[in-house]
Amino acid sequence: MTVSTKSNLPRLEWLHIPWNGRHVALPCHWRPGRGGASVLFVHGLGGARENFSAAFQSRGLADCTLVTFDLPGTGLAHFDPEWGLDVTALADITHTVAEHILPGPYYLAGASMGGLINLLQIRRHGLGRIQGVVSLEGQLAPEDCMFSRRVVPHDLVSFTTTVFPDMAAELAASNSVGDRLIAQAMEVNVDVRAYHAYSFETVAESDSEQLLPQFLAINAPTLFLYGDANRQLSYLPTLRAGSTAIAEIAGSGHFLFYDNPHATFATIAEFIHEPN
Repeated sequence: MTVSTKSNLPRLEWLHIPWNGRHVALPCHWRPGRGGASVLFVHGLGGARENFSAAFQSRGLADCTLVTFDLPGTGLAHFDPEWGLDVTALADITHTVAEHILPGPYYLAGASMGGLINLLQIRRHGLGRIQGVVSLEGQLAPEDCMFSRRVVPHDLVSFTTTVFPDMAAELAASNSVGDRLIAQAMEVNVDVRAYHAYSFETVAESDSEQLLPQFLAINAPTLFLYGDANRQLSYLPTLRAGSTAIAEIAGSGHFLFYDNPHATFATIAEFIHEPN
């Protein structure tokens, strides 16, 4: 069945999520489905809900309920350093988002640090209603800390004044569309304090050697997508030897949802609609 995507675009809503005695206000793009699966997308470090905008135009996902949201310190979501937010907190917040807006079974899809958030959510809360997990080059090993590892040697002041602008400038000079779009987001859409705060646990978890075994042990269908520029990732043979579905996205680097959005979301759609 073909469903028009133009008549079913997302709307912006605000979610007020309880966390640690507070109510965290998160902007959310939400579109109700027409009989298809539900998918909750979780962005990574330096990203925002707009990373997944092309999902709402994907014909393969046109029947699906789709949810994207800004984590604290990105997009329109406020960040307060006094809250003590880390990636574990983001996992709890993501779980609560799903509890609030997705009453039935859903797929969990995370990009980069969003993949780590998803794994921590499952570790802390179990699979529950999650019926499948999609990792868009999500955090699985030490080599995945391309940006966060550059953060942790620095205090907030030196990171803000030197390292963060340098990383944004390097991405802005890249030939990759995805790199350049993330560079723009870092300049206008990211609270540098949040970027700094989230990097420490991201590196610690990636260095723990627990993430890859945890991903492989998920008792639900899993999909790992990677850009063809990163086909040298050391753990791809391990993933292929297991039950995980693997997909290489052509013409893409780390930010494959920008480099080749059509193939990225078409592949996710095929995975979601495949009988399990």
